[in-house]
Amino acid sequence: MGITEEEIMEMVVPVMVVAMLGIVAQTIIPQPQHVCPVCGQKFMTYDQLYQHFTTAHPAEPIQIIWQ
Repeated sequence: MGITEEEIMEMVVPVMVVAMLGIVAQTIIPQPQHVCPVCGQKFMTYDQLYQHFTTAHPAEPIQIIWQ
């Protein structure tokens, strides 16, 4: 009286679908690329990071790394 192959597939397929959706979401949804060096907050654009840095950490020196 074990688990049938059909029952195994019913358990495995939903897990596989969720895993694949997670992989697709990570590749489609843009991830923040700019991180504040003081507090670690993440931003989508350099301009957003700069605005945050100048308002949230005005006493900190700015180190610009040109890429």
